[in-house]
Amino acid sequence: MNKLFSKRRSQHFMLLLRYWRLVFNDHFVIALFFLFGALAYGYSQWLPTLGPHEWWTRLILIGWFTVIAQIGRLATLIKKSDPVFLLPQVEGIHRYLNQATWYSLILAEIMTVVGAFIALPFALTTEKLSSAEIMTIFLVAIVNKADWMHVARKSLSLRWGGQQWRTRLEYWVNPLLASIAMWLVNPYVGLVVAVILYLAVIVYYRDLAVNWRIAVNWRIAVKAEQDRMYGVYRFFNLFTDVPSVQGNTKRRKWADGLIRWLSKDGQPWSYLYARAFVRSTEVSGIVSRLTLLGMVIVFLLPAGWLSTLVVVLFIYLIATQLMPLYDQYESNVFTHIYPIPASQQQADFKQLLAKVTALEALLIALASIDWQLNVGQMVINLIIAAVEVVLLSRFYFNVRVKKLMK
Repeated sequence: MNKLFSKRRSQHFMLLLRYWRLVFNDHFVIALFFLFGALAYGYSQWLPTLGPHEWWTRLILIGWFTVIAQIGRLATLIKKSDPVFLLPQVEGIHRYLNQATWYSLILAEIMTVVGAFIALPFALTTEKLSSAEIMTIFLVAIVNKADWMHVARKSLSLRWGGQQWRTRLEYWVNPLLASIAMWLVNPYVGLVVAVILYLAVIVYYRDLAVNWRIAVNWRIAVKAEQDRMYGVYRFFNLFTDVPSVQGNTKRRKWADGLIRWLSKDGQPWSYLYARAFVRSTEVSGIVSRLTLLGMVIVFLLPAGWLSTLVVVLFIYLIATQLMPLYDQYESNVFTHIYPIPASQQQADFKQLLAKVTALEALLIALASIDWQLNVGQMVINLIIAAVEVVLLSRFYFNVRVKKLMK
């Protein structure tokens, strides 16, 4: 069973690596570099405006440390056929799940520590903390995650698998109680509460702490792993096409007006590209999600050159995601017999790109008004966004279309 888990872990890592290579391409890495830099700069500029011992800051810290305990799930790597072939392996499957638990816990603890590091400047700004208290805060976060992972491991047993409501409750209540004690009393009390809750989980559910012969609920185990992988695939589907995540085709009458706006009468390629963009769950989904993400980020960022930089960056990123739409009908043999010159196809495609990019640029630039209603910054971003759309449609799109035709 040890070899089986090691083999599946290697296969799982290679699968993730294949998608990571598609996600973290040159354009996206550059976008992430500027994005995280902008968020870090905005975070550093926001901290000096905070006063000590504000009533709401502790609520934010309680919520943050409760949320980071939910990051990182139990990766069992169990397959749908395992209940048939591994059912006789009662002892072996528990050794397998032990390996999966430790593997998942190590990765989850790393992410938890990173989340605690992110909140540390905020906590030091609003609270007076000693070095020992800072270390205690990290220990509370680590114990909370270990508690969460043990609850997830317990939920796969036949005895407790049918009480998923209790498992979901423990996922949130245990770290919430420890976080409340840590920030409303002091970190040492929070550590004591976290340890007590963790030990209570171990002692109360002795079927996993002592009696490892308890049967595994295969239905729950298979469904939990499928749900986890579906969440991973949905993340990858934000940036690339994942065969395991496909949208459903439905009749949406509200999109007729959008298609009429994107297309032009008497031009078949214009109509085809407009329908391909609206109906494609890959391209339109990526563009809409990136637009929404850009609007949220520029709204939260302080006004200034940083907001303008993020607006320009997201418009460029959305433009690069639209380019694969040009080859949407390349594999359809009937499109090659259209009595339409190739120059008309290029012109229709560039027209679609210009309209979509202009719409997304308008939405992102309008969102840059931020919570302080800075109309001047919004107008500046609108002007710069308009100039960028013109430059992209007249130069960048021409170069990319020519490369696609080679």
